[in-house]
Amino acid sequence: MRTIAVIPARMGSSRFPGKPIAKILGRPMIEHIYKRVAMSKSLDATYIATCDEEIRQIAEGFGAQVIMTADTHERASDRVAEAVTQLEADLIVMVQGDEPMTHPNMIDTAVAPFKHDPQLGCVNLVRKIDHEADYLDVNTIKVVMNQQGDALYM
Repeated sequence: MRTIAVIPARMGSSRFPGKPIAKILGRPMIEHIYKRVAMSKSLDATYIATCDEEIRQIAEGFGAQVIMTADTHERASDRVAEAVTQLEADLIVMVQGDEPMTHPNMIDTAVAPFKHDPQLGCVNLVRKIDHEADYLDVNTIKVVMNQQGDALYM
């Protein structure tokens, strides 16, 4: 099963313009994400999908494969959907372009269920909220799940 990761990224964030190229420990955030994701043992390839020439140049500078997309996408999933039309893959892993703490094991964990059940449509990683502040934070996505662990809504 050919499995690829696509990391959507754009400069035009309304809350933090230029976020993908913001430096963390001297390197662009997008580089941290790309290199961590690419370390996953479950992936055959990792790509960055962007509409911005500046991101393309920086990403190719650190060795990333880049797919240019339209600048009209409102959602990351739309950018990934366009990018994968140019690729051959059985399974696509979308990793948000603003998650520099992504760890390769997270990718492996997300891909593992597909090896046992190729009919699955989607998997999302979740974890228990341990702190009230995270529960109250509107930026923390909450997932309501049934007893089998299936997401009912977010």
